Amino acid sequence: MITSILLKQIITMFMLMGVGAALYKLKFITDQGAKEFGNVLLRIIIPSVIVKSYIVEFTPEKFRDMWMSTGLALLGLLLAMGISAYVYGKRKPIENFASSYSNAGFIGIPLTQAVFGSEAVFYVAAYVTLLNLFQWTYGVFVMTGETENIKPKNLIANPMLLSMIIGLIIFLFSIPVPETVVTTIGFLASMNTPVAMLVLGIFLAKADIKDIFFDYKIYPCMAMRLLVIPLITLVVFYFLPIKNTTMVMSVLIAACTSVGGNIVIFAQQYDRNYLLAIKTVCLSTILSIVTIPLFFMVVQMLYM
Repeated sequence: MITSILLKQIITMFMLMGVGAALYKLKFITDQGAKEFGNVLLRIIIPSVIVKSYIVEFTPEKFRDMWMSTGLALLGLLLAMGISAYVYGKRKPIENFASSYSNAGFIGIPLTQAVFGSEAVFYVAAYVTLLNLFQWTYGVFVMTGETENIKPKNLIANPMLLSMIIGLIIFLFSIPVPETVVTTIGFLASMNTPVAMLVLGIFLAKADIKDIFFDYKIYPCMAMRLLVIPLITLVVFYFLPIKNTTMVMSVLIAACTSVGGNIVIFAQQYDRNYLLAIKTVCLSTILSIVTIPLFFMVVQMLYM
């Protein structure tokens, strides 16, 4: 059942990507427009999704679930970074970064919403936030090999962190939020899937798909990101004493998605292999239409 829902949602998302690619090819969206779409997504829309997920009634059970999902997110990310560091180290910074960080915001959140409903975003909000914080700290070190490039201001001004702090304050102190504000945040949050897919579609439109598919050197990295790391994470999670399977599977969805688009920004900023970064994003996004449903067939065998 879950695999079927995932497959339908992934197909829908790829159709939206096709619209984004077509709009770019037809010059309805320029490079500058694509950049602005991405900024709105990262600074407004995804933070709105995170804040909205915390506008729920405070209960001891919810409080416990929040900390458990945060612990799962931290464990999953540490596993991904540890495995990637062991395999690639400083020799291959792009591959190290690509296999460490998934596209939890653009793809993980929409898939979680489709399978388990908007309430389940509560379980992946911490994953998205921690992923962004790790990218701007350890990820910078991976790209540059130096800790001097890690800037505290990038953490303090991080939209994901700020939105999580706002959401936590609302949740922990049961602060009443006016209905009009909730509705506005809800409208912004509902834009996540279509806008994210348009942005990814533009990425694909810019790439030489034939060149990407025949660059066999990046396939081992794709296997790491889409299969090896998710399967190891699944095995570790399976032996944890957590009965909330919706929580576990929501975090696993975030952990098994394709390479996060931020890798392209980091590659440009720190003078790394920009074209290779684009290839990892595009190829992993295309391959994920097969790997995510296959991975969740295994997940269902263990948890259902």
